Amino acid sequence: MLLQRYVEFYPKVLPLRVVSTLIKYCSTLNFQQAQIDFGRVDESVRKVHNYRLDRRDKSLTAVHWGNFLSQKIFHAMNLYIHKNNFSKYYRLSEINQVEILKYEKTYHYEYHVDAMKDAQRTLSAILFLNNDYEGGELCFKNTFDEQEINIKAEPGGLVVWPSNFLFPHTVKPVKKGIRYSVVAWGF
Repeated sequence: MLLQRYVEFYPKVLPLRVVSTLIKYCSTLNFQQAQIDFGRVDESVRKVHNYRLDRRDKSLTAVHWGNFLSQKIFHAMNLYIHKNNFSKYYRLSEINQVEILKYEKTYHYEYHVDAMKDAQRTLSAILFLNNDYEGGELCFKNTFDEQEINIKAEPGGLVVWPSNFLFPHTVKPVKKGIRYSVVAWGF
């Protein structure tokens, strides 16, 4: 019940033509090995490549995509806050990080939560860019009864949920193809 109520899916946050353009841009990026925590790589826990869209990037294209995606995700997170009546307790300040993730065959991310001691994260979001791959399912686990729910990847669709300890989630290993997504956190 907790997962079904507070893991929210927003379809068609981006039109397919924009998603297609973003995927083409992804093919030009120099992805890096993603870390867990700050600076630590452990491929048994997390094997994925990422590209951080930074507002200070030398590439104006990266700055454009970062600003554009931040705005879209910020809007969806505010809808989420109002729909769940969190606005009397919480006000979203900003999207503090946006990354493009590239999962190739066997790439995965074990169960984890997004809240961290050294990073301001209140809400988490994943924007699906494609679904022409096998495996790579986004799954959430209910911490009370261990029940899992799978989120169906829909290009241009966005998932929003609280970053806290009640929402462990995983990306299962990709079996075939490449899975692209955008992750972001708000506080």
